[in-house]
Amino acid sequence: MTTTHGLADRLLAHLGLGREEPGLDYLNRIIREHQFRVPFETLTKLTDYEDGLRRGDFLPPLELYVERIATRRAGGLCWTLARGLQFLLSDLGFDAALMYMNPGHCCVRVELPEGPFYADVGYAAPIFQAYPLFQSFALDTPRETFDYAVRDDGIFVTRNPGPTKQLDPTPRSIEELHDLVTAANDWSVPRSFLHRLAYATFVDGVYTSLTDGVLRRYLPGGLETTTLAPSDVPAAMEDIFGVDPSLYLEAAEVLRRCGPTS
Repeated sequence: MTTTHGLADRLLAHLGLGREEPGLDYLNRIIREHQFRVPFETLTKLTDYEDGLRRGDFLPPLELYVERIATRRAGGLCWTLARGLQFLLSDLGFDAALMYMNPGHCCVRVELPEGPFYADVGYAAPIFQAYPLFQSFALDTPRETFDYAVRDDGIFVTRNPGPTKQLDPTPRSIEELHDLVTAANDWSVPRSFLHRLAYATFVDGVYTSLTDGVLRRYLPGGLETTTLAPSDVPAAMEDIFGVDPSLYLEAAEVLRRCGPTS
């Protein structure tokens, strides 16, 4: 079995980085490379579902998580991505813990000499660096606007298009979030990510997604949309994203077998 240091080094190698002393500049480079090289996708959420149900733990073992990133161009959703980032940062010597946004999002809190920072690689959003946890900021890209507002009544994150969520800045362990992770794997939840076959990452610097057969490229001049035939999707996953097409086929089979029938 690979050691935790070995897993962290393999993930770092995938990001094109090596070990350095903890610091804000290094943290920002980790986040930036993670956003460009590790996709936001539902395929592994689906393929992990049945094993997770049997184990009572829907997060994949870290060794499997890193292996799929390195060899199959997989990634995950916020729970797996945040847990993976927190693991990596902790192994590198950062003081890092998880945080929760209501309703339903996981991110990372990092303690630095400059103060506490918000680090997030699981939002499929234009976040390429860490930001001071208790300072407002806003981002704008061809895909969306992202507003992080620190107010007297709390910290609120608003995406347009998208929802508003409230961040609880309390540091948490993954064990403390177990029930929330379990709730996020309930097929009966409306608009659950379990209902979608989705993959999104940057391709040649352009944010590109393929969700339920619809390919979207968020170009500077506007959104480009192409609808693919179901039989063409596995090849497109490989040709456009470099992802192992069998990962898509495995996820599609789980959705067919376990998903809603109506």
